[in-house]
Amino acid sequence: MAESPELTAGINFPWKNIEGFFMLVRSFTPFTQIIGDNVGTSVLGTFGIVNVELPNPDVELPQRIVSLPIKNKSDYKSITRAHMDSGIKNGANELIILYEHRRNLLGGLKPCLHVALYPGGTWNKFFDAVANYKSQEFKWPQPLILYQPSSSNVFPSTKNIFRK
Repeated sequence: MAESPELTAGINFPWKNIEGFFMLVRSFTPFTQIIGDNVGTSVLGTFGIVNVELPNPDVELPQRIVSLPIKNKSDYKSITRAHMDSGIKNGANELIILYEHRRNLLGGLKPCLHVALYPGGTWNKFFDAVANYKSQEFKWPQPLILYQPSSSNVFPSTKNIFRK
């Protein structure tokens, strides 16, 4: 069941408040299709919406859910392709993302969502570590799928795919 969050990044919740945090994708609503490598037309500048859970054990689940509008074609392709994994649909895998603020020289939005597919249960283990103030000690497993829009290596168990 998809949650309907009251908080939307960029509208009533600043993007800077989620920058650098790992978030569990709870639901994904695409607004357009991908045909080959081409993304269809956006709806009012948005290609889709992901509802994510923030790692904040101090509040109940409904208050941890934030809606993230996907405004970049590359981010949309990454989320869409990772979300097509059969393990996502049957609950065997889970999608974890991280937002990195990125703009080009003219101020336009660059791809900014790091997307990783992990075995189911990874989020709960990470969440428990956060609740016990041990998030820095948490050992992330190797991701099953990884999309990185920049050279930033945000998922600790991975090597930077842009460097040897």
